[in-house]
Order: sequence, then structure tokens, then C-alpha cells
Amino acid sequence: MTFAAITLAKVEPSYKPTAIQNLMKIKLISLSGGAKRVRLALMQSGSSVGQLMMLQFFDSMANAESVYDNFANDPTYSETMESGKFEITRRGLMKIHLEEGDFSSSEKLKYLSLTIGTADGPQINEITRFADVLTANGAITAAYGTSFIGDYADGKTHIFGATYASLNAMQNAYDAVLKDGAAAELYKVVCVQRRQLLRLLD
Repeated sequence: MTFAAITLAKVEPSYKPTAIQNLMKIKLISLSGGAKRVRLALMQSGSSVGQLMMLQFFDSMANAESVYDNFANDPTYSETMESGKFEITRRGLMKIHLEEGDFSSSEKLKYLSLTIGTADGPQINEITRFADVLTANGAITAAYGTSFIGDYADGKTHIFGATYASLNAMQNAYDAVLKDGAAAELYKVVCVQRRQLLRLLD
């Protein structure tokens, strides 16, 4: 079973280069402490444009606890949090239902499309078909889960993310799901609240 933590932070523009360097170091602490995968990204759309995001994936909540215990004792983490120029605005935890694609791909991942939707259940069949078409037509990886801690932990909010090597690849993938009908079937059972574009930094 996989769990994911998503952290969003507002950073003063003058501090952003330092914050990114520090987050790269914090990423290594996370990986050495028990995370199986960590990505850093910059919001490119919506009301949070310009904010930084860290996505961490864990095989267990015990591993997540170990990572955050390590953060508490890490000088780079403390320096960043105490700078007065870095403010965590949101953090949540998800239970992951689906992971698809080549997470070991050597192809440079540049973009992440992150979609938040609501539904009475996780709607695994429709999401799986949607993800299959995306990964067959330009998406490198896809992951999907339900929020269970944080602002969206209402039992009905689900988050879907897919990575791409280019914006053109993303457009091709979404054109494919529209043509295939996978999107239409998904939208019958899931209400999309918002879709954001992020630039991956690592």
C-alpha cells in the first residue's frame, strides 16, 4: 500500500532560489529516511501560482513518521522553516489507489498535471481506464488517491496526477482521452473541481 504527503508552501521571491536548494537537500533526507519517491514542483496556474510543492510517497505510515521525525532534527529543514520567508500553506495525506507508468524512466519529466475531483467513491474502474489512455499517449507516470488527512479529508475528494516530458505530450494525452471516450465516462462519476499545472524542479 502506498501513501502520499503533499505539502504546499508560499515563499518570498528573493528567498525562492535558497528555498529550492534547501528542498533538494530535504528531499535526500526524506529518501534516506523512508520515502520511496519524492518530487519537487513549482505551481504554474491557479490561485497558488508561484508556490512550491513537495510530493512524498511512502510504502507505510511508519515510513512517513520516520521521515518527519528526521525533519525535526535536520538543520536545513529548521533553517528553512525559521527563515520567516517560507510558509507552509497546506499539507495533506492521501491513500494511493493506483500507480501506473514507468517511475524509473530516464526521460526528463518536466510537467505535472494535478487534478482534484469529488465522487462518492474512488471510481477505480473509470480512473484506471483514464490513466491507461493517458500513459499510452504521452503521460510517463500516473498516480491517484483519496485524501484522508488535511483540508480535503472529507471522504469524497480524490487527487489524480500525471507527469509529462513536455506540454505537447500532455496535450496529446488529453486529446486521446477525449477521443477515446475515457474522459466522458470519468466525468459521469467524478466532478472535477480544479486542474493545476506544475513545473517539476528535480
